[in-house]
Amino acid sequence: MKFKNITGKPVRVRYIKPNQECLWKTIKPNEVIDLPEEYGFNLGLEPVKTEENKPKPEPKETKPKKHKLSLKELMKIKGIGEKTAKDIITAYPYKEDLVEAIKQNKELPFRDDVVKKLIKRYS
Repeated sequence: MKFKNITGKPVRVRYIKPNQECLWKTIKPNEVIDLPEEYGFNLGLEPVKTEENKPKPEPKETKPKKHKLSLKELMKIKGIGEKTAKDIITAYPYKEDLVEAIKQNKELPFRDDVVKKLIKRYS
């Protein structure tokens, strides 16, 4: 956390560098230094207000993005041709919709063999 010397006189600080080397450093009035939070308050220094210290706005809740069913993906299933794949995409344009219909045991408007293959693939 960054602190600013507002005491009006120089303050000596035992400063630890990232490579674990300890030094004594003099902080002049109105100079800013990065110190651990408790240590900075114990020395009587004032925290510097930065973007990190400000309360962050709550993230907006977003709906998960739906993925479109692709013709290639459906045609990879053995026994489903181009025409059947187009029919499936017309009925269920998004993969999530098809998975949800399968989970809810809705009756799918396709041949029984196609329905079995879709259930096997997407459940």
